[in-house]
Amino acid sequence: MNTTVAVIGAGNGGTAIAGYLASCGVKVNLCDLFPQYLEGIQAAGGIELTYNGTTGHYSLNLVTGDVASAIKGVQLIMVVTPAFTHKMIAEACYSKLSDGQVVVLNPGRTGGALEFLNTIRSKGCQADITVAETQTLIYACRKTGAASVEIYSVKKEVDLGAFPANKTNKVLELLHPYYPQFKATKNCLQTSLSNIGALFHPTPVLLNIGRIETDPNGFRYYWDGISPSVATLIKGIDAERIAVAEAYGVHILSAEEWLRQSYDTYGDDLYDLLQHNNAYGDIKAPTTINARLCYRRCPYEPSPNC
Repeated sequence: MNTTVAVIGAGNGGTAIAGYLASCGVKVNLCDLFPQYLEGIQAAGGIELTYNGTTGHYSLNLVTGDVASAIKGVQLIMVVTPAFTHKMIAEACYSKLSDGQVVVLNPGRTGGALEFLNTIRSKGCQADITVAETQTLIYACRKTGAASVEIYSVKKEVDLGAFPANKTNKVLELLHPYYPQFKATKNCLQTSLSNIGALFHPTPVLLNIGRIETDPNGFRYYWDGISPSVATLIKGIDAERIAVAEAYGVHILSAEEWLRQSYDTYGDDLYDLLQHNNAYGDIKAPTTINARLCYRRCPYEPSPNC
């Protein structure tokens, strides 16, 4: 197995995955289409990762804004970016992909793998590649500086589907040495309709929009922003999501079931499960409505559940 992994995306999740893989001895090529996100890491000579109460500095094999350089000769490509950039990344790399490469969208959100594959094929890419998507990001994490990141928690299980579906086990073979938490699902329809972000992002943002505009310190997004009433509304939206999945013949977990599966939490209902999930305790809400959580996720994430 090639011990060099490409990570595309230097935000919260991408920096965390790059830092963790580097801590495992993997050669990491980190790429971002927006070079300003790489400047701090380049200046620091690597990533400072805090995880499990310890902090370490880890050098990377390559830090670049050039996708071709990042993915050349690499079997595993981890795309760790917001969903709206998936098409941009596909358009940037379609002519550089080669037979046998595996692209994993972390996460795919809804239809990510299908969009990525359709984009590269429409551009003329005929390389024999596999595109996979995870149901959610494996970490609860946040960047704490231009070259530093903290992993608050690792999910116990994360579903993964591949396109084509018969390549799922091949993808897991590449990931399991570093991430045994990933498990196979039937197909990408199941991962896409299990998009938990569509529940936990738009509704709390919209119902706390005044607080986001006026609280300069940022309130605790999950613990303070999701009150019992907000949780009740989310549960109603969740019922619609489950009904949509059932109409397609797909079984998905409810938000409550997903929280129990993914985290060490407990409670009788959605509100209690969120309140007792320590992985969410330190995650702050944005302090401006111009944040991506507001203007990108609110208009788009709920749509497939309607």
